[in-house]
Amino acid sequence: MATAEQLIEDFETYGIAISEKELVEKCLELCSQYSVDGEGLAICWMAFATSNGYSCLSLEHLEHFERDQLVKEKKNAVKKVESIQMYDINTISSSVQDDDDLLAAYGGTPTTKTSKRQITPDNNVTKRHVNSARSISAQFSPATLSRSVATPSQKYSSRTNAGGVVASYGDVSKASWTSSKDFIPQLEIMAMTGDTPLTESYKYMFDKLRDVAEVLNDTITLLGDEIKDTLKVEEYSSLKSACNEVITVCGRICCDSVGRLNAASVLLEGSREASGGDAVQVDLSQLAEFSLFPGQIVGIQGLNTTGNKLVAQKLVPGKILPLPDSPITIKNDTGPVQVIVACGPFTTTDNLLYEPLTDLLMAIQNNPPHLLILMGPLLDVAHPLVANNELNETHDSVFNRCVRIITNSLEDIGTRVVLVSSNRDACSHMVYPTPPYSIGGHLTCVSDPSLLEVEGVVIAVTATDILFHLGKEEISFPPQGSDRLGRLTSHILRQQSLYPLYPPPEGMCVDLDQMETHARLPCTPHLLILPSDLRYFIRDLEGCVVVNPERLAKGLVGGTFARLELHPPSQERGSMVGSVNAQIVKV
Repeated sequence: MATAEQLIEDFETYGIAISEKELVEKCLELCSQYSVDGEGLAICWMAFATSNGYSCLSLEHLEHFERDQLVKEKKNAVKKVESIQMYDINTISSSVQDDDDLLAAYGGTPTTKTSKRQITPDNNVTKRHVNSARSISAQFSPATLSRSVATPSQKYSSRTNAGGVVASYGDVSKASWTSSKDFIPQLEIMAMTGDTPLTESYKYMFDKLRDVAEVLNDTITLLGDEIKDTLKVEEYSSLKSACNEVITVCGRICCDSVGRLNAASVLLEGSREASGGDAVQVDLSQLAEFSLFPGQIVGIQGLNTTGNKLVAQKLVPGKILPLPDSPITIKNDTGPVQVIVACGPFTTTDNLLYEPLTDLLMAIQNNPPHLLILMGPLLDVAHPLVANNELNETHDSVFNRCVRIITNSLEDIGTRVVLVSSNRDACSHMVYPTPPYSIGGHLTCVSDPSLLEVEGVVIAVTATDILFHLGKEEISFPPQGSDRLGRLTSHILRQQSLYPLYPPPEGMCVDLDQMETHARLPCTPHLLILPSDLRYFIRDLEGCVVVNPERLAKGLVGGTFARLELHPPSQERGSMVGSVNAQIVKV
């Protein structure tokens, strides 16, 4: 059952602040009555509130929420009232009705004077950009499209906050957001831990159990060797060795049951070399704080007097890798590197006109950056028109038209476009790591995840929502001991992997052998791009600037994208923390 502290933290993760005692007690009552945890209740409330125009949480609104949503869900469950059928995050996106209300739930949208677009009731675009916008949008709406696919979104066109800045980082008052025409930054695709980056498709669904076990064991051994210095040991003890003295062990966090991990179900699985692959139950009661998830490699010092239970006294959750040692070649005389980052879906859920992408391309035409990073999906498999098979053309046709319009719109402005694949795309391989798209043209197609180097600045990107996946599985103590979004991000850096969760959630196909080669970080990147359905943010962690631009389209309304300005650092090698200006902007 959810506690008051955990409930408050779960709601704050989605930007919903609840401090009144009556509201907390009412939410706890709903959790108990309908057998749902705090995070599930927060997700369901967020969808209901935005659908009904509620900008705040009150007892009256909660009663309406219970009457119209929770009771209805309970009745629809046929003779099974064990849990409420909660919304998947993709379903939530499709039910979002009003972007202003959603942002109000997040604490409000700051007004800004930097917005360059004024909405008019006639055409919803700035008059001086009418021809450009129409030329792009006309390509997205050929006459062959059915009415259900080509009907403009009224919710999207009626928004009033386009161009608004909702988050900033660095000294944005001095940022120009304008690229130098004479400067063309050097871009290279780096390999992760393998010899070469992932550039083509591979055979998957042919994993052998022996190979999977070998990869899992190697992961324990590799990260275990990294944290020996922190634990000040030369060799690890066996998990099953009974001893009255403190021992030091290393292994993978597992769950001893089918359900979600909790403090009473934590197992530690050791390596073959040190423990013969055995697992032992872990008692966390003596730890002042911890943050754990399945698949996490940790080092533990504690007592195991019986050989069957390890009482943890100290826990090391991984190790941060050093920053890249390659020189950063950005110079003052060439000006900063301008980068724009956007993640799909790129169209609202009520059509395939790609109106948010049209507005983004129009903004880029007006003020071209040096580099545009677009992360899939271009055609989301969860889009209602795709899921319900309401298209009168093939998926490839929609995808190819989208790629062609992106290429044609940006081919003469000098912007380098990097297209990151996604396993959520209808025209992509449904496996992680995801091979790059097989398309021609001037786009640079890279895999998911990928490592880019721009003038010596190393940028790690992934289109997979690892933050949301980790957030659903992680347990922590104390409940409000640290910032949750920062804590989830730090797991990625400390585990040295862009997808450290194991086993992955249902529906996520992961090739462990390829992931070990193409998803493990060789160093701590200067920039880490982690798009997620969780709230947008820009922050620095362990010398790394982390950006979550959210999605360009969120259900029926527009989302956000990120723009970054990379300045020369104070030192040739080291962190870029003080040399990055960034903003999250409403499309």
